Amino acid sequence: MKEELREMKAVIMAGGKGTRLRPLTSHTPKPMVPLLNRPCMEYTIDLLKKHGITEIAVTLQYLPDVIRNTFGDGSRYGVSLVYFEETTPLGTAGSVKNCADFLDERFIVISGDTLTDIHLSDAIRFHDQNNALATLILTKVETPLEFGVVMTDEGGRITRFVEKPSWAEVFSDTVNTGMYVCEPEVLSYIAEDREVDFSKEVFPLFLQEGKPLYGYSAEGYWSDIGSLEVYRQAQFDLLDGRVNLEIKAQEIAPRIFLENHVRVDSSVRLEGPLYISENVHLQNGVGIGAYSVLGANTTVATGTKLSQAIVWENTVIGKKAEINGATLCRNIRVGESVMLGEGAVIGDNCRIGSKSVVKAGVKIWPDKEVEESATVHTSLIYGTRQSKNLFGTNGIKGIGNVEITTEFVTRLAAAYAYLLRPGSRIALSACSHPFAQLLKHSMMTSLCSSGIDTVDFGMGNAPLMRYGVRGLQCIGGIHLYMAEPLEEKEIVIQFIDHAGLPISRDMERKIENAYWQETYVRSLHHLGELHVEHQVQDAYLRAMAEQIDVARIQRQRFHLLIDCETRFMPAFLTPFFQALGITVVYGPIQEGVSKNGADLGIRLDKNAELFSLFTEQGQKLSAEQLLALQLLACSGHHKRIGLPVSAPMELEHLAQLLQLEVVRTKVAPRSMMEVSVEERFHPMFDAVYSLMRILSYLSREEKPMSVLLELLPACHMEKKTVFCPWSSKGKVMRKVLEENKGKLLELVDGIKVYDVNGWVLILPDSEDSHVKVISQGATAETAATLASSYARRIAEYQ
Repeated sequence: MKEELREMKAVIMAGGKGTRLRPLTSHTPKPMVPLLNRPCMEYTIDLLKKHGITEIAVTLQYLPDVIRNTFGDGSRYGVSLVYFEETTPLGTAGSVKNCADFLDERFIVISGDTLTDIHLSDAIRFHDQNNALATLILTKVETPLEFGVVMTDEGGRITRFVEKPSWAEVFSDTVNTGMYVCEPEVLSYIAEDREVDFSKEVFPLFLQEGKPLYGYSAEGYWSDIGSLEVYRQAQFDLLDGRVNLEIKAQEIAPRIFLENHVRVDSSVRLEGPLYISENVHLQNGVGIGAYSVLGANTTVATGTKLSQAIVWENTVIGKKAEINGATLCRNIRVGESVMLGEGAVIGDNCRIGSKSVVKAGVKIWPDKEVEESATVHTSLIYGTRQSKNLFGTNGIKGIGNVEITTEFVTRLAAAYAYLLRPGSRIALSACSHPFAQLLKHSMMTSLCSSGIDTVDFGMGNAPLMRYGVRGLQCIGGIHLYMAEPLEEKEIVIQFIDHAGLPISRDMERKIENAYWQETYVRSLHHLGELHVEHQVQDAYLRAMAEQIDVARIQRQRFHLLIDCETRFMPAFLTPFFQALGITVVYGPIQEGVSKNGADLGIRLDKNAELFSLFTEQGQKLSAEQLLALQLLACSGHHKRIGLPVSAPMELEHLAQLLQLEVVRTKVAPRSMMEVSVEERFHPMFDAVYSLMRILSYLSREEKPMSVLLELLPACHMEKKTVFCPWSSKGKVMRKVLEENKGKLLELVDGIKVYDVNGWVLILPDSEDSHVKVISQGATAETAATLASSYARRIAEYQ
């Protein structure tokens, strides 16, 4: 055989990205996906060598170094490999043309990402006997839609060729395998340095010109590893012995293959066919079911059950996990009691937390983390975490049309509806952004189909929603808005309870549980009604006018520069300001407060909950100065107010002087609002109301803001953010407590440590891998030193 095929070279096509195989191919070229712990392309090299073909060109494009570094010059495999890399896609024929300097004799083109045992020598002999210019190796498949369908005459000459036909064009089950025997003359028909395809251009041209183009119908196994299902099936076929290729492992029992240095503890159950690679450790009571493949250096912990599981190398699977029909890539950590469903695929370097569930068919892209007890229903592609907690500190956040989709909000609304009595009334509003409005309507229809009545407030913001829910006696409300900056495309979903407060953490958990468990109620017998309410904005402004000194403000004739979103706020506020005799210029603060002759500059946040304030000279008030001013403006109108533990002590003293009762709370908005739940407006979370209170105060004092600023208490604060992995946050907080034993501590929210020089608050971030450090000192230097000292310690604790 070797004598006959002495003058023969090969081209292995190894440039494919394998898009349909993702996430397997996110970090791995398609020819390198492992089949029984060996790269697919290794089987191709072995097949060529078996038929005496040892001089091989390899075409590269996607992640070329992975292939180069694995196979080197080929000497370890008994062949000689020469690489040809493409910087731009050249197509199947263009790739071969790129190897023209190497192909000085008859050659065979073969794919590096197919598994086959077809007898290449017979195909080459057929080519020679027919003096063919090119011979296509053909095979029969059940579903030819993804391949080129080929018809030949009795002598094997090709008469018809259709690439990727529709069912209407399927005139045969005989398809092109992508393996071709070619004479060097074929290269002269391929243009240089441009994308050319054999099946779309070269072979149709040969047919048209009557060139000797033949098809050899081959017997044997052939599988194009083009999908996740086919990838798995190819390994099952290898285990079943359906592929006439060597399995490089010891067969210790019928169809049970083990490589070297496999450690099997007591009471392990193995059910063939299966394949276990080198340095695998199976701990006590592990069960490995049929059609499982374990890659090198894998550990399977006590009590875990695997069935039809494909696991690549360097993976650790925790105790009592259940993995059925899933595929796991490299370097994965699977926690205790995890369940992975049929057809689930986990990409490289993922971490699957204990007791979490990945549902059937879900694909998790590389470098993701699934938290403990999370349930993953949909594929996790973007971002880095799949958390059981949907809610953060300010509602649910995510990237619009990526993490927050119409499908997501439909399920979310249905989960919320499950917790409500049929006929309950829920208010909905959204900012002016079209996508936020679209999501609002999706939630509305989902609620109505679950038997919940809905009230549409139209465009709005959070303070309007809170006021409207209470005024119309709704059981709750949902508000959606696009966060700023808009380029980040983040959307926020806020849930409000009957009192107009952000829903409690207990209610958040109930919604999360209903969402993950897909617990929904749908009934055709009781559909919710949809109402549209246009009067909320007017009612809100009328009620606000009752809370302020209108006549005094009118006499002051304020002139303001307001920086805000332009589609809703100006139209909403302008008539109200006109009635108060306030003139307003809408524009960016950068244009200058003094340049516009304004008494104040105001930057309103998109959701009208928070704002920044600038004096008539353009000086921005610090967060502490603004808070002090809000306390002054509230005196005489509010009796009780919530201040977060992060607020400076001077503000507590100021409140006492103003006869305002202060309650120290967590930094969460609900905690602060609960203190004065009976109030119609909350000054700390209603920017428009707070601004009106400040204007009332300024008109009473009749002094410019810059002068009043000098009367406010001086506070020296410092804030730092320290990176801290989620897994280290508990350890960090424990270390902080241990190190500060005996000191005065406050544990309302985080850990607040009092010091002779001030205090420092250590607060783990509930949404990011960070710990916040907030300090106050007698001087700015003291505050900075305190914050830096604790930031350094937090880094060391990790």
